[in-house]
Amino acid sequence: MAKENVQMLRGRRYPISLPGARAGQRRTLDERLFVRFPAAYRVLAARLMQLPPGSRLRRLMLTRNSRRALAAVNRRDFDVLFLAIDPGIEYYPAGDQRALDMDPVSHGHDGYEEVWRKMIDAFEDFHAEPVEVLDLGDQFLATIQYEGHGSGSGVPVSIPLFQLFRVCRGLVAWQKDFSDRSEALEAAARLKD
Repeated sequence: MAKENVQMLRGRRYPISLPGARAGQRRTLDERLFVRFPAAYRVLAARLMQLPPGSRLRRLMLTRNSRRALAAVNRRDFDVLFLAIDPGIEYYPAGDQRALDMDPVSHGHDGYEEVWRKMIDAFEDFHAEPVEVLDLGDQFLATIQYEGHGSGSGVPVSIPLFQLFRVCRGLVAWQKDFSDRSEALEAAARLKD
C-alpha cells in the first residue's frame, strides 16, 4: 500500500490510561449492571458508535471502553471483556507474536478467551498498559504495551502491539494484531477502501 494512501487515513487520536490501581482491581457499578444486563450495553454501544468520530460523547465512550477492556484483561475478568466483543468475533494474532500451538485465526468468545488464557499462562504477571486509541469511524487502532515475565524462565517481556478493531453494531466483530504500526495503518487504509 502506498504511503500516500496511509497519509489520507484520517482519525481522531485519544490517549488512554488504566484506571487507578484500586479502581482497576474491581468492577465498577456500570460494569456490574452491564454484565447483568448485556442487552442494555449493546443498545448503548450501538447508538454511541453511530456518533461522528469527533463527537465528545463518542470519545468518552471509546476511551472508557478501552480502559474497561484492558482493566478486565489485567484482572482476568472475561465477562466484562466480552461485553464489547461480538460473539462471532474473528481474531488474527500478529504472526510473529503467535505461539506455535496457536491457530492463525480464532473464532468466537471461546477462541478469543483461549488466546488470552494462553498468554496469561505463558507470562506469570501478564498485564496490558494502554497508550492510545485512533478512532477511524467503524474501526479503531489501539496501541497497547503488554508486559510480564516468562512463567518458566522469569525473563521480562515487553511487547508493543498495534491492534486494529472493526466495529459492527457497537461491538468488536474483527481484530487483527500487528507488531509494526505502519503495517497496522496500511491495513486500516485497505479496509477503508
